[in-house]
Amino acid sequence: MSVRQWGRVAEVTVSGKAGNLVVRDLKIEFSVSKGIGSKQNTATIAIWNLTASHRKQLGEEFDKIELKVGYKGGPLSTIFKGNIRDVTHTKETADVKSEMECGDGDEAFSKGAVSKTFPAGTKPKQIVEYLADEMPGATKGEMKGIDDLPAYKRPVTLFGWSWSEMDKIGREHGFYWSIQNGQVEAVKNDQVLQGTTVLSSETGMLSIPEITDKGVKIKALLNPNIAPGRQIDVRSDFLDEGSGRDKRKTDQGGGIFRVSDVTYSGTTRGEEFYVEAEGSRVEGGKVVK
Repeated sequence: MSVRQWGRVAEVTVSGKAGNLVVRDLKIEFSVSKGIGSKQNTATIAIWNLTASHRKQLGEEFDKIELKVGYKGGPLSTIFKGNIRDVTHTKETADVKSEMECGDGDEAFSKGAVSKTFPAGTKPKQIVEYLADEMPGATKGEMKGIDDLPAYKRPVTLFGWSWSEMDKIGREHGFYWSIQNGQVEAVKNDQVLQGTTVLSSETGMLSIPEITDKGVKIKALLNPNIAPGRQIDVRSDFLDEGSGRDKRKTDQGGGIFRVSDVTYSGTTRGEEFYVEAEGSRVEGGKVVK
């Protein structure tokens, strides 16, 4: 991020028939899980000491939610936007905790249905965009690598849930699709979406990257730019104690990776404000399989 990573800020906006309620000064805790695939992103978001009337409205008159985070002196960025599925209120000493279980794209998955036949000569991109349009509550986001997919030689019939038909086309043509903060995104298996975040000790990376079979796992101070489909430029910033040589470009765990899974977790009344991500190595602009 371009601002100093101190003075953490979290802001929750719930909305619905009752209008909008913005919460910023109360205690907020959250855990958000996102992935590059079509499995729905989820979040658990808790707020302490809402008024009794606002607690009653959660999940009813307030059924949508948006979570933004950032640091003092800098902008806030959305890390989750979706629907409130379930609400639990518990009393902790004198405080009341309202915990919300949330899903991204609930309407798109539960209400989006299609029944349509496309003629021979139709390009997959046209069908993908049609399916995205048929997902209620979702809009089209960035799509990378599907423009040049060859046209179908035969008619294509879609019937059933929009998400299921999108899964079929994704498997057939080798691309991931997902709903991220209400936007339908798609990326070819070996490509990346726009945006690269440099990760080193100077920019908030914590501990040494962990090498995995697919690439790398990292933990850093919370940075909303680290998101599924985007690149991270990992620089371990390890100094060879013998020679004093900076090995950041060659150190094990360093390199370019495409994020596949990410978890944001934090609290406004404690130390936790982190992002944990797993990614696949990118070489020459392509994801290494």
